[in-house]
Amino acid sequence: MGIIDKVAAVLPWRGERQEPQRADVLTLRDDFERWLEPFVGDTRHLLQVMPDFSWTPSTDMQETDDKLIVTMEVPGLDGDDLDLRLTPHGLTIHGEKREAKEAKRNGYELLERRYGSFVRTVPLPPGLDLDRAEARVKRGVLTVTIPKAAAFAGMRRIPIKA
Repeated sequence: MGIIDKVAAVLPWRGERQEPQRADVLTLRDDFERWLEPFVGDTRHLLQVMPDFSWTPSTDMQETDDKLIVTMEVPGLDGDDLDLRLTPHGLTIHGEKREAKEAKRNGYELLERRYGSFVRTVPLPPGLDLDRAEARVKRGVLTVTIPKAAAFAGMRRIPIKA
């Protein structure tokens, strides 16, 4: 399969749109780098903006009778590394991980730095009490609990004001 076929396979106008898989995107990036190499030489620095799909946290959503629970794996992050925004249409979670390791042994020094960030928006169903939403991080798992709004209990008379 050539580069044109790979690009066309994920474009929205070719029938039903398919979400690209991590392997598809990485293969497409490798093909593109090989295609550009004769013109610009080493292309590794050109495509550094490609997202690293290994840092897209797994997210689960569970609905019970009285609440909606969103869980997300965020290893190595705590509450200070996360920003949550809640609207009637969605929950947006932004996280940033910064890590530095330093080792000094037998006359050499090693310093490694890693960082990465993500933004993920989870669509929310109607009927939630957004004012009572709670979030916590424990052992690398973010849990956001959003209670459902009180349901209308049945028939009620509405008085008419004169």
